[in-house]
Amino acid sequence: MRPSEQDEFSWIKLPGTAENLSSFQKYILDLVKQHEAPPDITLKIEMVLEEVLLNIINYAYSGDRPGIIKAGCLFSDEGVIVVRIIDQGVPFDPSSSPDPDTTLPLEDRDIGGLGIFLVRRMSDQVDYQRKDGQNILDIGFRL
Repeated sequence: MRPSEQDEFSWIKLPGTAENLSSFQKYILDLVKQHEAPPDITLKIEMVLEEVLLNIINYAYSGDRPGIIKAGCLFSDEGVIVVRIIDQGVPFDPSSSPDPDTTLPLEDRDIGGLGIFLVRRMSDQVDYQRKDGQNILDIGFRL
């Protein structure tokens, strides 16, 4: 499910710093809990948020100035929670990253990619688009 431009998200917008990670998570998780999402879905959302937000905080912006991250949540009539994360960092489409070869021994694996792999495995849908200089990532979770 890809939300339309008219769908109403509830938003939090803060500088993308590690200090703000818990504020992003608390805001989204409070919304999820208000909608009585099952604990397993809530845990998945918490883990996915941490992975995606830390990737943006650590890699999306160059220099010492953090960029702004906007995170929102939408609850569809079809029983899907959509978490949307928007940043103006370097373009990065996590939905197009190849899965790491988890059959290889650890010492033979490429560095990176495991977090994105886990995001795709814990969620039901990952959609990315680059629009107006922004990365827009929608992550869906079926209730």
